[in-house]
Amino acid sequence: MNPVRVPETSATGCRRVGVAAVGVLVAAATLVVSAVAAPSPRARACPSAAAVNKVLGTHLRTPVATKYLTYAKTCTYPGGLGSTRITFQTDTAKTFAASEKAAAAGIGGKLIKKVTVAGHPGWTTNLGSLYVFDVNQTIKILAPGIATARLEALVKTLL
Repeated sequence: MNPVRVPETSATGCRRVGVAAVGVLVAAATLVVSAVAAPSPRARACPSAAAVNKVLGTHLRTPVATKYLTYAKTCTYPGGLGSTRITFQTDTAKTFAASEKAAAAGIGGKLIKKVTVAGHPGWTTNLGSLYVFDVNQTIKILAPGIATARLEALVKTLL
């Protein structure tokens, strides 16, 4: 990347061009590292039923994966009180916050509880659901009848 240089006669002007070029390089490097660090939701493997059962204390069967274009993957585990679902979905901090706000408006703000799981923001209804934002995606777990603490423990294994 070649920065555009504006002719300046003072030493301060040259320093500004150099600082701007370094800033652009740092920003570009940050974007590359972020893109490499976070896999596409579709590329993620479904956690094994054994791993999920160990953390949740359930007896779920082998997951069935459903992929949605390029933005999401849902792993459905039959068994238990209903199907347990883990969804990995492309997201942004802004739309994650909007989903929390929409849920609060839909079911009542008192039922939504903010949580932090391994340093990542999240929210729950305490009714067997947990939503956690991780860099560029949301991890959503729907597990009827499972305590939030167990869902948080499962998310920690997925981060």
